[in-house]
Amino acid sequence: MKTALYLLLVSVLVLTSCSNSEAQAGMRSHIEEKEAEITTLSEELAPGEKLDPKEKEELIVLLNEYVEEYPEDPFAPECLSRIHMIYSSESDYIESVEYADRIINEYPEYINRALIIESQAGSFDIWIKPRDTTKVRYYYELLLSEYPDLPKEKVDDIQERLDNLDLTIEQIIMQNN
Repeated sequence: MKTALYLLLVSVLVLTSCSNSEAQAGMRSHIEEKEAEITTLSEELAPGEKLDPKEKEELIVLLNEYVEEYPEDPFAPECLSRIHMIYSSESDYIESVEYADRIINEYPEYINRALIIESQAGSFDIWIKPRDTTKVRYYYELLLSEYPDLPKEKVDDIQERLDNLDLTIEQIIMQNN
C-alpha cells in the first residue's frame, strides 16, 4: 500500500513538473515569436512610420506574465530588462526606471546588472525632469561599490560626474568647449 501511494505521488510530481516545464517553454516560445514578429514589422516600416503601440504592449504583457509565473527563473530578470528597454526606447522613463529598480532589488545576480545600474544613473541625470541628483549619486556609487574592477577610464568618468553633479550634462559640455 505504501509503495503504491509513493508511486502515485511520484507520478503526480513528475507529470506536474513536465507540464510546468512545457508551459514555461511555451511561454518563452510565445515571447520569442512576438519579438520576431515585432522585428519583422519594424523592418517593413516606411521611413517615419511607427510601429503600432499595441505590438509592444502585447510583448510587455507576455514578459510580465513570464516574470509573474516564473520569478526564480534566470530568464525573469531578462524579461524585466526587455520591458525596461522598451519603455526607455519609447521615452517613458518613469516606467523604465521602475522595471530597472525591480531588477536591481530582486535580482542581485543578474548578469547585466552593471548596465542596468548605469542606465538608472543616466535616466535620473539626463531624462527625468527635474533631475534627481540624489538618485544619480546613489546609482553611480552603487555601480562603483559593486564593480570595483571597472576600467579606470570609466571610474574616472563616473567620479568626475559625481564631483560635478551640480551641473547638467549640457553645462559640462559647454564648460569643456
